[in-house]
Amino acid sequence: MSIMNRSKFGFLEVINILVILYLMLPIFIIILFSFNTTSAAMFPMAGLTTKWYGEVLRNRNFLAALKNSVLVGIAVSLISVVIGSMTSFALTRYRFKMKTVVSFAVLIPITLPPIILGIALLSFFSLIGISRSLATVIISHVLFCAPFAVLIMNSRLEGFDISVEEAARDLGASRSQTFRYVTFPLIRPSIIGALMLTFAISFDEFLVTFFIIGKKNTLPIIIWGMLRRGVSPVINSIATMVLVISMALIVIVNRYAKLKTLRF
Repeated sequence: MSIMNRSKFGFLEVINILVILYLMLPIFIIILFSFNTTSAAMFPMAGLTTKWYGEVLRNRNFLAALKNSVLVGIAVSLISVVIGSMTSFALTRYRFKMKTVVSFAVLIPITLPPIILGIALLSFFSLIGISRSLATVIISHVLFCAPFAVLIMNSRLEGFDISVEEAARDLGASRSQTFRYVTFPLIRPSIIGALMLTFAISFDEFLVTFFIIGKKNTLPIIIWGMLRRGVSPVINSIATMVLVISMALIVIVNRYAKLKTLRF
């Protein structure tokens, strides 16, 4: 029996490694060709260079688009988490009429195809006379990012032990003190996870942004414009830089969340 278990575990290990390699191979190729000396993406490579990264950092359009994407992502993540948290508290803590309908209605934006949502938002802003800008991008991104925050917070609050809050209130804590010192530390990892997810979704969104963007561009729009002229090492360099920054943020935030949770 032990021999069979070891053989099955070994087989599953091999399958897992192959799946991981299959998923990571395109990323490895992008990173590798971002250092290619020539613009031709073919093996064998002519040599290694970092000049493409220099071109990216000197490109004002890229830096402006990156700044816009970061600002939009931060605004969207903060607004989405606030709205999502309040909505989740209402859905998990209170009973009211049409609660089931509201629960389903909240999830409608993430069930719609992005192209349909983008066309609908474009028509809506045109109808009410709002010119397209980064503000319309933020409003639109919040529309489909907030439901993800609701889902994450629901998964935490549905299993939340309310007796902990009741104990704090019995010991003399006010509602604000109970939330600050009891509730918030317990739901903080979920809030951080919701912030990270909504930021990533907003930062990466292209279809909806394409319809409602104004004169200013975001990073996906800039990359799309560059891809129309073909894949170049500059695009690979941009993708590699975004990947490294994203991974670094994930590691930092995860470490922060774990440390804070342990201290509490």
